[in-house]
Amino acid sequence: MKAAKLGSENVIWDLSALYASLDDPRIARDMKAVRRDAAALAAEYRGRVAAGKIPPAELRKFMVEEERISSATGRLGEYAELMLTTDNLDEGAKSLMMKMQELGSDISNTLVFFPIELGQIDEALFARLVADKALDNYRHYLLFLRKQREHLLSEKEEMLLSKRDLTGKLAIQRIYQELTSSFKFTVTVNGERKVMNGEQVRSLRESTDSRLRARAMKQYFGKYAENTLVITNVFDTLLKDHQIECELRHVDEPMGMRNLDNELDAEIVNTLSDVTRDNTDIVERYYTLKARLLNSKKLTLADIYAPISAKPHTYTWNDSRTIVLDAYAKFDQRAHDIIQQFFDKNWIDGRTLPNKTGGAFCTFNLPGAHPWVMLNFTGASRDVETMAHELGHGMHGILSAKQTAVNRDAILPLAEVASVFGEMLVTDYLLGRMKDPEEKIALYCSKLESAFATTFRQNMFHRFETRTHGLIADHQLSTDELRSIYHEELVNMFGDSVTIPAHYDMEWGIVQHMFLWPFYVYAYNFAQLVVLSLYQKYLEEGGEKFKPVYYRILETGSAMTPAEILGLAGIDPRDKAFWQKGFDFMRTHWVEPLEKLVSERK
Repeated sequence: MKAAKLGSENVIWDLSALYASLDDPRIARDMKAVRRDAAALAAEYRGRVAAGKIPPAELRKFMVEEERISSATGRLGEYAELMLTTDNLDEGAKSLMMKMQELGSDISNTLVFFPIELGQIDEALFARLVADKALDNYRHYLLFLRKQREHLLSEKEEMLLSKRDLTGKLAIQRIYQELTSSFKFTVTVNGERKVMNGEQVRSLRESTDSRLRARAMKQYFGKYAENTLVITNVFDTLLKDHQIECELRHVDEPMGMRNLDNELDAEIVNTLSDVTRDNTDIVERYYTLKARLLNSKKLTLADIYAPISAKPHTYTWNDSRTIVLDAYAKFDQRAHDIIQQFFDKNWIDGRTLPNKTGGAFCTFNLPGAHPWVMLNFTGASRDVETMAHELGHGMHGILSAKQTAVNRDAILPLAEVASVFGEMLVTDYLLGRMKDPEEKIALYCSKLESAFATTFRQNMFHRFETRTHGLIADHQLSTDELRSIYHEELVNMFGDSVTIPAHYDMEWGIVQHMFLWPFYVYAYNFAQLVVLSLYQKYLEEGGEKFKPVYYRILETGSAMTPAEILGLAGIDPRDKAFWQKGFDFMRTHWVEPLEKLVSERK
């Protein structure tokens, strides 16, 4: 089915709730206003905080105004980002994005005195301050800032770092994004030469033609290999920048800053990684089985997403929407009604465009504004899960909107919970409708591959990232060294179950998270395994008992630590056995039923 017949080409988000256009005069007016208001707030409170001359009611007043300013700044930045998303080469959007980065840096520098001075308050005075009822909605955030005090620099140093990032880290990241977004690929499909972007080429991994899959992926990674001079230097520079910042902030390990932000300690993250590594036999077990299903002696990495059916189902936009809405409705009408709004109110952009950012995301960090969802809908079965995933994020954003701005964003380790839970709902909904064993086999395969991408694959990225960050202090990493490390991690994940073509060693270059958000990726693995535990509780307890706890987790945002939030559901993330339960779920709910169906085939 041609993309023009999918219906997604007409799914265009309405950003008018932010601004009317890139030329909207309110943009310049609002930029001027937030600079003015931030300067006034700093003038009123600088020096008073450190001196302890700010009673609880005054501190609350500061927090309310700071949230308002940050939200206004965020609104400007979000508009720039969303406009740039649909066309990464649009000069107007690029210009606005640069202005917004400068604005963000300026506002951050103007208000950076606050966390620094908060850390200087006498311990007893601080304890009395945050205990006051006036600060109930801000207590967790203030305690969080207080814990950061030993890693903060002086005000002038913080301002210098922020300004330097505009021509340093942020500029280097922009080079990577613009370069990779500009990549075009000419691929022959069914005798027709087509010019594709990266997202479209990657979708060919689900082609029924094994030669096309192999050819497309060789060309895809080949483009990155052709540009290793830039990509490797960008990556090394970002690694070095991160190392220097860790040293300046007295953070002992590269992952430390992310763990501080996530309010997790390294023990939990390392346990998660180790348990995942210890269960890679599931991956080998599955891909050995899939080779049999595809009548192949052994798969290559180009085949790991190959469809089981000779005629894989292509979904229209309306097909996908109906499935997702029905799946959420089966769970709870409240969930369905939240998701319905995204379709009815044009909060989604589903188009596939030449210069559109690849992948999918949901953004919801603005108090008083609804989330937006970005998809690249191509009609593949995986796109149905992706729709459910991103709309799960959207539901999370709607539910956490009850929090104040500083507590609204879901804390990163739990940010993927609602999204992955949404995928689970769709999987069980589809399994419940299917009568044909072959359809069920295909769905089990798709689900396992999706879960592997969220757990084992992200852990592979995490291990690669950890190793490379650990080496940069000693020397610059060459392309060959990066490829070698990545190859070792591919082998660690897949074992001998698939053949690994040499060009896949460049796959590290496509993982935007490692370039833009260091050590973000373990959050996916964390959330997937948490969801498997939550979903097991849902199946065991039933919806009426489970749903209030689940909604409370989503409504909490980041008003508690991850361990405290999980404690609401009786989960202890320090328990190695807890993480193991997730992999046991994969075995008993997906791998074993799949093996049974395959053994019963005539």
